[in-house]
Amino acid sequence: MGKKLKRGIIITFALVIGGVLLSQWFFNGRQEDVYSSMREKYGFTTVNADVQAESETVEENVEVSTQAPAEEEVKKEVSKKEENRTTENVIWDYLKEHGYTDIQTAAIIGNLYQESGLNPAKVEYGNNHEGYGIVQWSYGRKQQLFSYCDSKGKAHDDLDCQLEFLIKELKSSQFYQPHLNTFNNPYSINEATEAYCWGFERPSRQYANVQYRKDMAWKAYYRNVDR
Repeated sequence: MGKKLKRGIIITFALVIGGVLLSQWFFNGRQEDVYSSMREKYGFTTVNADVQAESETVEENVEVSTQAPAEEEVKKEVSKKEENRTTENVIWDYLKEHGYTDIQTAAIIGNLYQESGLNPAKVEYGNNHEGYGIVQWSYGRKQQLFSYCDSKGKAHDDLDCQLEFLIKELKSSQFYQPHLNTFNNPYSINEATEAYCWGFERPSRQYANVQYRKDMAWKAYYRNVDR
């Protein structure tokens, strides 16, 4: 009985061990099957750190390459807008950059339309062709404009040079009081336009055409304020 019992215990132990090993083998096999199935179904992959880093780099490059055309389009659009800027746009932007409000800028441009049509090479038709440029500078002021442009190495009809000189004059005693105070604190485009007309341009009342100046000031305002 002792030997039979001992043999039985050994056989039972062997069967238990074999069963454990067999079930583990079976479970591992099934687990791998499950993983394989998941990888196949959902595209899961196991990669090492180097491969993952390389993949991220490729993705970054793809992002850059997809963004580049968009950036180029923006640059082209900006360039196109620059090409399509009118003289009015240039003067508006210049005055705004130098601190003038929308109302003041519109008032100045409205007056310049009456004076020269915004043409920096405009020569006055009458008055012995005395007036010149966007402001129609004449006499001593015209000579000062010419000297200023000469000192900058620019042509007398250079728009940028004339705008620089205009700013210089606007900040000087050339803008008569009390019109300057009104121009600096206007309650409307019409008021600012009149203040600039009588305080800075000072045309003869016969040819002032103030209403036209106001009309053009309003048009310039609406064309540029939300541009």
